This record gives sequence, C-alpha cells and structure tokens, in this order.
Amino acid sequence: MKGGEGPPRREDGGPRPDAGPELKPKKRRNSSSDVDTGEGSGDENESCRVRFLSVRQKKSKRSLLRVSASLVNLISPGKHKHQDSDGFKVPSSPVRQPASPYKPPQPSPAKRRQQLTWMDSVAGGKNCKSIPAMSNTDIKRQEAIYELFQGERDMVEDLVNVTKLYRDSLITLGLMSQADVNTLFGNIDQLIPVHRDLLTRLQQQRKSDGTTHNVGRQIFEWTNKLSAYIAYCANQIKAKSIFDEKKNETAINDFFQRCLASSFSRKLDLWSLLDGARGRFLKYPLLVRSILKYTPSDSGDVTYLEKSIKLMEKIIREADEATGVSRCEHSKSLLIYLFDDQKIPEIQASQALLCNGCMKNTKGSKLYVFLFDQVVLVSRSTQQNGKQMYQIYRQPIPTSELLVEDLPDGEVKLGSFRNAFGQGGQTGKNLIKISFVDSDRGQAHTLIANDEHDKRQWMQAFHKVTTNIVVVPESKTKDKQPVN
Repeated sequence: MKGGEGPPRREDGGPRPDAGPELKPKKRRNSSSDVDTGEGSGDENESCRVRFLSVRQKKSKRSLLRVSASLVNLISPGKHKHQDSDGFKVPSSPVRQPASPYKPPQPSPAKRRQQLTWMDSVAGGKNCKSIPAMSNTDIKRQEAIYELFQGERDMVEDLVNVTKLYRDSLITLGLMSQADVNTLFGNIDQLIPVHRDLLTRLQQQRKSDGTTHNVGRQIFEWTNKLSAYIAYCANQIKAKSIFDEKKNETAINDFFQRCLASSFSRKLDLWSLLDGARGRFLKYPLLVRSILKYTPSDSGDVTYLEKSIKLMEKIIREADEATGVSRCEHSKSLLIYLFDDQKIPEIQASQALLCNGCMKNTKGSKLYVFLFDQVVLVSRSTQQNGKQMYQIYRQPIPTSELLVEDLPDGEVKLGSFRNAFGQGGQTGKNLIKISFVDSDRGQAHTLIANDEHDKRQWMQAFHKVTTNIVVVPESKTKDKQPVN
C-alpha cells in the first residue's frame, strides 16, 4: 500500500472500524532511522514502534547523563570541567603544579618535668602544717628520700617510653632486624620491674603527713635486684656500636629525628635515654649515702643503709668487670689479620682492654693502638662492608716482651726520612716508643699522643702491664736522630 491511497481496509475491501484519522509519519533526516509510511506488513509497523521507542530511550539516557553531570559539577566543579555536549567525560592531561619541597613540621615543645623538692610538694598541699615541727636535718632527710623517689618515677617513665615508642616501633615498621633490636636494647624489659619495685616500696612508707620513714630495710631488700644491670651494662658496648652504625641509614635516621622532635623525647636522643639508665645505676650509692648522712645515728635505718651502699658498690664493680670483658671481646671482633703469624695466642687470651685510641707515627700517619692486658696491637683504621674495622699493622707485641720508652719532647724530628736528617724541621712532643725487649723479634713503633694528658693516660696504662719502662732523659747534644 502506498502512502496516498486512503485509510486501512479489511481484507474484504471495507474500511476497518477502529481506523482513526490518517497519519503521515514524519520523515527524519537520518536515513538510517527513517520509518516507511504507507506500505509494509504488521512486522514493519512493529519495527517502527521499536525504533521510536529506542529514540525515546536514547533521549532519556542523555537527559539523565546531563542531570548527573550537572550534579557532579555542583559538588566538585573544579574537577569536571572538560565534558562534551552529551555529558560524557572527556579525558584530559592532569594539570601539573610545581611540587613544593618537603618541609618537616615544627618540633613539638619539649615535655618538661617538674623537678619539685619535697618541701615544694608538701608546702603546696594539705601537709604544710607538719613542716614547722621538723628540724632542718629532718627536712634534708626527707628531701634526700624524695629525690630517690622522684628519680625512680622518672626512670620508669623513660624506660616505658623507650620500649613502646622506640623499640616496638622499630620492629613494627621493619626498620631493624629482631637481632639488631635485641642487641640495641638489651635486657631493658628486666629493668622496668626493678625501678617499679623501689617506687612502690617508697610509696608504701609514706605517711599521711607527707613524710617517709623506715626506708633502710626496704632499700636493702631491694638492692639485690640491681644485678640486672650487670648484663645491661655489659651489652652497652655492642649496643653503642649498633646505634652508631644504624643511625647513618636514611630511614632509621629519619625515624630518630621525628622522635627527637616529639614532646616525649624531652630533646634527648635514643642513646641518651638508653645510657641514662646506666647513669642512674651508678648513682645509687651517692643517693643512699645522702639519705644516710641525715639519718640519726640511733635510727635502725643506719645499719640497713650502710649495708645497701656496700652491696651496691659490689654490684657496680661486677658490672664494670663484665663491661671490660665485653669491650675486650668486641674490640677483638673488629681486628683484621693480614698474616697468620699475627694471630698470636695472647690476643685471644686477653680479658681486658686497658686503653685504646688514635695516635700518630713520626710521618704523620694515623694509627689505632689497642693495649690489652696481654698484648699491644698497632693497627690502621679501615672500612669493611660499611663497618669500622682495624687492620693489624706489623707484629703484635705481647706485654711479657714489651719495652716502653718515655721519650722527651724535641728529641725526634717529624716528617719524611729526608727531612729527618735535614737542617731544622719540626720536632715531636708527647712521644712514646714501644718495642720488643729483644729487638730482633720485631720492629719498634714511635707513637705521638694527642696531648700531654693523653700521653699520661697511656703511660699509666702501660705501667699496669709491664715493668719494662724506661724514661729517656733529654739529650745534651743538639743533633737529633730520627726514631723509627
């Protein structure tokens, strides 16, 4: 049927009763979406309806996209400016802004502790009425007890901060291995209960008026627990080596700096906090002696305090010995042997490192000298895998074969071999010559100490290991001979 032949009819040729007015479909410009008007079967009419429906769906989708785009622009207009007419997002290159350099935050104000005296703490509270009835000696005794108490409270706080904020964080962040963490912090977990115990004992002896009495027995019963510091002090040698090595790593150094800028650190680095515990341990005899000084002679505390001081000093001596052995073993672990004949048995048999430090020879070369209880080693400093090591220079000298000469100032010329025999030139000061008693056993070393005090320390240490010490008098002749 063509478009101009009238309304639709039935099969018998008559008009259909439901036929309405004649409608002509509107032509579309796009040929691909045109609908035929007039001819076609029922399938074609159904296709026409589907096409009209698809057009409406497209328009509906476009309207929804426009609405959603407008809502997005309303919420964050600066991020969705590049869109096409249908509301679709047009990809665009990100706008590059100049990156500002990292600026660390301002350090937090340091957390300051209120170091109140006993008088301040009592006079500021309800117990101020008890002060006039006390003598000056009694007040000083209370001050000494309160100083011990306050130090224990601060020590507990520091140790808890070190374990939680430093040690646990280093493990959680994976900045250090478990082995290095164990070496750095040692048996710090055993120290916290020690200080908490004394803190509790002193609190229990405090009366309602703020005074504390009968502390002698409590301190004496507690003193044995200080033995935990023997292992802690002995470990400090290795701990300091680990700390100096690890703090040069970028990530760990950044972590330490951030902690240092925090308020809890009180502007103290990690090593100051770790070494502070050792310093507190060494201070106990002085603190208890201060309490004893102001304790009446007829008081029962006197005997307990005197016993406590002796026991504390004994434990400190044991800690010093353990530290000496640890320092000795650590130093031996840093040695590098160039020849097998340098590995003499006296090195491994040594139990104490009496003195060590940097000196120079007459040519100005730096040498690092170790004086053990059984051997003297002269070495050169070197780096191995980023670690400070010491390469043994020439033959070690056992202390049983050691000859030490205290040379006077101005007897030895410095510089090269040619300058030593030339006219004029600079002469050396603070000289020490070490050699074998039998000169055929090995070569001698003429060493220059840093200053007069340094030379005195070295000579005192040499006196502990040998009696073969010669003080060379000043030469009367002006011709100075070089000493190798």
